[in-house]
Amino acid sequence: MASQLDLAVSIDVGGSGTKIIYKFSSWEKPRFFLMSPEVEQISKTDFQRYQDNQVWNGIPRPEHQAYLEWNDSIFIIGEFAREFAAVDRIHERKYENALYKVLAAVGVILERYKVASKKPKTKNVKIFLDLAFLLPWNEYNDHKRFFSQLQEMFKTFQFRGQTWDVILTENFVCRPEGAGLLAVYTKIKGVEWFQNNQIALLMLGHRNTTLLYFDRGIRKSADSPLLGFSTLLDDVCSRVSGIGRDQLAQAISDSFYEGRKQVYVYDSSTPYTRRPTWKELNSFQRLAAARDESLRQREIEDLVQALIAARMNYWLRLSKWLDKNLPSMPAQVIIGGGAAFFIQPELEDYFNCVPTSTSDKKLVKGEYAPAFEPKRTYANEVPKPCAVMNWLPEISEKIGQTFGIGDGQDRELVFRLIDCFGMMDQLLDKIKEVKGGKNEKTA
Repeated sequence: MASQLDLAVSIDVGGSGTKIIYKFSSWEKPRFFLMSPEVEQISKTDFQRYQDNQVWNGIPRPEHQAYLEWNDSIFIIGEFAREFAAVDRIHERKYENALYKVLAAVGVILERYKVASKKPKTKNVKIFLDLAFLLPWNEYNDHKRFFSQLQEMFKTFQFRGQTWDVILTENFVCRPEGAGLLAVYTKIKGVEWFQNNQIALLMLGHRNTTLLYFDRGIRKSADSPLLGFSTLLDDVCSRVSGIGRDQLAQAISDSFYEGRKQVYVYDSSTPYTRRPTWKELNSFQRLAAARDESLRQREIEDLVQALIAARMNYWLRLSKWLDKNLPSMPAQVIIGGGAAFFIQPELEDYFNCVPTSTSDKKLVKGEYAPAFEPKRTYANEVPKPCAVMNWLPEISEKIGQTFGIGDGQDRELVFRLIDCFGMMDQLLDKIKEVKGGKNEKTA
């Protein structure tokens, strides 16, 4: 094995899960995997007690049983943390918990590809790590502290009982959430396009909602409050019994694929995106717990009513926040984040847009619209301000091709990966630039 390995990793630690895109320098294309968002700290004694009580764990993948050692404690990351009654940390600042998620992600990669761990009295492999990372705009000031702490932690890096010689290089790219998405689209359109337009970027995530507003290339407004999709899920769960946040989120996600023929119909003179009829879908029917059929149907009806009420509250807060933070209606708004699909009808109305066909793709029942355009204005109507919505279909297609992700139910996954993918693109560009200017890494 080579005495040195160069590894590039882009990480987006979202509230619904951690997205990891990675590439060894010898590879032609990057790869990706996901990890659950949980992090839990326990003592070594408690962890050893847990291990001693296990009869047999099988042979789990490292991402399914991820843990690391730091400062005389054990940190459990991902779904393994659920074995230890993990605390809901969605309202905590991201950067501290993200330290352990980054370490775990790197450990998973090194173990997956059987990179030799440290051995005494031998020449160990040095892994030079180039990292791209995203933070909410309101927490972006933490990025220098995050980087320096991560460098320190890699010096004594220990994952699942193994240690590696990992050096975090100065090729560190950290940007506010949404920046990766904006950068990769600007790369397609050109800097001149960015400098000549009013552009808003709206990221609707699980934990945060982020707005970045640019007027002719100058940032005029930015905010990233804890107004993510989890607030809506918590609202629904408070109105009904026996349903958890993750369970509900999965049902909503599944319903958009199952009910796609209801959502993407476009059969009117003014097409618009609909929501599916929740109570008719198997993804929602499965949430009912009662054995009696009449009780099951009442449970589903109560859940649907709770979802409608929570959605109205969520959109009311979101629209007021947009009113406050948008200096003016932009020419174009770039949409990102998995939660955007749920409130797409409201977004279309707010930005005064409708789905439309393009020169090479028509509106097809059951398929997502290829583009959007301002609503038509009739002679007796006063034109309303509008912003053309862009859901970045060309970038989604590129991501699907890169990772071999097909259409259909995986469309939301592709959409969630865009920001992380854009950051990886920036990181690889920076690595090329550095290599072009000097022949050795800066440790």
